[in-house]
Amino acid sequence: MKKTSLFATDLDGTLLRNDGTFSTRDLNSLETLRSGGCAVVLATGRSPLSLEKCLGGRKLPVDWYVLSSGAGVISSAGEITLSRTLSSEDTSVIHRAFADLGVTDTSIQGTFPDAHILHWMTGKHGLDFKKRLAYYRAFSKQIEHPAIASSEVIGFVHPDQADLVIQKLVEAIGHRYSVIRATSPIDMRTVWVEVFAKGVSKASACDAIREELDIPSQQTAAVGNDWNDIQLLRWADRPFISSNGPDPMLREFENVPSNQNNAVAVAVERWMEDFV
Repeated sequence: MKKTSLFATDLDGTLLRNDGTFSTRDLNSLETLRSGGCAVVLATGRSPLSLEKCLGGRKLPVDWYVLSSGAGVISSAGEITLSRTLSSEDTSVIHRAFADLGVTDTSIQGTFPDAHILHWMTGKHGLDFKKRLAYYRAFSKQIEHPAIASSEVIGFVHPDQADLVIQKLVEAIGHRYSVIRATSPIDMRTVWVEVFAKGVSKASACDAIREELDIPSQQTAAVGNDWNDIQLLRWADRPFISSNGPDPMLREFENVPSNQNNAVAVAVERWMEDFV
């Protein structure tokens, strides 16, 4: 069946409930879209391994997986259709830019699809970084210099400093790279400033899928809940934000209930009304 529309949903805080389960109503709504000729995309900041661990063998009614915030795309058949990489020189430039801004907590993620591999350097680390390092202990590698190819470099920033750090970082290197803000899923407070190859985002990955399937841009919708979804929501013709999102995004986009209360299903139902 030719796909005639595209619906993208974030995972954590949007489709995934706080206890790690999924709403049957949410999943049924995605299956309904698929059966009607809509391409369903899961767009997440998780790496392939992180997603695999999260799902624990569960299958989602999804056609495409946009992973690592758009650094890679995998089809439902397991085929890698997109992979974006930072060269060793790029990684060094980004690491130095963080250091110049006083950001000492940085992790350098492996190239896609091995983006779960965490490269780190010695230093005085904050609690959020230490917890992430402990969680990925089996996949972490201590390095002496940052000159390695990677999928992204993450700077761990106190929320009070995040706006200024992002502003300065964009001024310094934003013309060469993609800078994306995300909220730590560990302490739900620390800001992760993620830097990718130029053009990388959930939005650009979804648009590549849309173009490949020859779907009109007017036939797109997306739902998310955090800062790393903002480009995706601005890209979609019909964007939705779950009520557990940050206030500035709640003011910009159409609100749906929280991830605890069928955010995705409500977004799907409202969007489908456009076609009735």
